[in-house]
Amino acid sequence: MRDFLPIIKTFKKKKTTPILLAFQIAVTFMVLVNAIYMIHERNELIASPVGVDIHNTLVVITNLSDEQGDLANQLEDDLIALKNIYGVVNAAPMTALPLEGWGAFLEFRFDPDEEYVAFGGYFGSNEDVIDALGLKLIAGESFSASDIQTTELNGLHKSAKILITKALAKKISPDDWRAILGKSIYYYKEPHEVIGVIEQLQNAWSSWSAVEYTVISSVRETNQSQRYIIRIEPGQLENVMKAIPDALLTHAFKRIETIEPLSEVKKRSYQEDVATNQLLTSVCIGLTIITLIGILGQAKFTINRRIKQIGTRRALGASKSQVVGYFMLENAIISTIGVVIGILAAIILNNQFVELLSITPVPVNFLLFGAIAIILLGQLAVAYPVSQAAKVSPAITTKG
Repeated sequence: MRDFLPIIKTFKKKKTTPILLAFQIAVTFMVLVNAIYMIHERNELIASPVGVDIHNTLVVITNLSDEQGDLANQLEDDLIALKNIYGVVNAAPMTALPLEGWGAFLEFRFDPDEEYVAFGGYFGSNEDVIDALGLKLIAGESFSASDIQTTELNGLHKSAKILITKALAKKISPDDWRAILGKSIYYYKEPHEVIGVIEQLQNAWSSWSAVEYTVISSVRETNQSQRYIIRIEPGQLENVMKAIPDALLTHAFKRIETIEPLSEVKKRSYQEDVATNQLLTSVCIGLTIITLIGILGQAKFTINRRIKQIGTRRALGASKSQVVGYFMLENAIISTIGVVIGILAAIILNNQFVELLSITPVPVNFLLFGAIAIILLGQLAVAYPVSQAAKVSPAITTKG
């Protein structure tokens, strides 16, 4: 550390180069920390569980035809046909699909004339929904066949028994989420009795802050565009997908719009997040390379300008390791100054992101790990030119 003061004195004499390099490091740190944290947040969002047996769940979107008579009977025929396919565990109708990006959202109240206490997504289904989705009931009970109501449109306007997710139960009853069982919550001014709580079920919008706040109502809807959720036995995905058209296409008016795994629905839901992460990753890599080149260039320029000074130090007895240590310390000081400025700038920028994008603040450990990484990268970048500086011969001092 005896070289610390001489290095600081050198900075006072020749300020421009170290200031520019410190500024570049600060900008790099500010952008990298925020970008990497945003990538981390999106990766956690993409990896978050939907709450269903997603790898063994199929989605079918078909139609119920007015030409074939009563829609409710057609729905029952479809369900019977789907359940009879070899490899199918269970099937249920759904008014919308998890992470589909389309559906109904609600405001929940304890009294129809009071302010809402939470908001969330809505699904309507029947007594097979828990088994068909592979949900986990953690409190209360599921629907019975006698609970199920049938309507053609707007089932969410009907007073009915409902299941809610644990996240929603905690939101509306934070002191004791189990206390919500047996109580009624209101949406569209109709009472809905909570009879059960499920562990997790994401609703239709992946990027929504209330994606975990979900209600399943005991109201099934019959309309021309009909959605079914089908849980299958492991390893039977392809076989069941091939068998569905033969099971459902029993008359000329029947159409199938979609047969696909629920995992594909999730993949589509997050495709913008994946693309954003790829873009941010490219920016991070490019910015890191540019900064490393800048550090390398500054080190080579500094060393070339000080060849005779290095030779003099060597002639006065400085070892190669001392020459290396001097320039490594110089780079560490510049990098540390840049990182300190970058931390302040990163916090300011992140505060703006928190307000504009509703993301969580960057944790302190991200800042610390980022600071260590930048300093180590700086040391790595100057390793080669510094090793060349150590090879300068003391005889250089005798040359013109």
